[in-house]
Amino acid sequence: RYLGFPGKWAVQMARLLMFIVLLLPGFLPLIVHYVCSRKIVKNVVYGAKFRHQLDIFVPRSQPQPGEKVPIVIFISGGAWIIGYKAWGFIMGQVFQRQGVLFIAPDYRNFPEVSVPDMVDDVVCAVGWILAR
Repeated sequence: RYLGFPGKWAVQMARLLMFIVLLLPGFLPLIVHYVCSRKIVKNVVYGAKFRHQLDIFVPRSQPQPGEKVPIVIFISGGAWIIGYKAWGFIMGQVFQRQGVLFIAPDYRNFPEVSVPDMVDDVVCAVGWILAR
């Protein structure tokens, strides 16, 4: 038996599947809303690189003409090696319901780039947002 296979691995796989089954009813409506909503503008390009994209969660209630709405810019973390704009999709929907414009930019990660390049990507995204 190599590394407890098949018994130990089968138990761990069963636990993982049970975890997914138990959480799915809570996450499924949020995922469907993220994918299908017209009030979430996905993959807006803000720069020249492939990962230079952002998602914009437009408030559900229509503001009056000339009325300003609060804006939240969410930069996802990920220990410099992982991180993706869609990780904020639940938070974006919560802010969206509260009348807040929520923007989640993506940026390049290690090993594609170094930390200063990641910071440059975020500065580029925030600059693009503030210019609009």
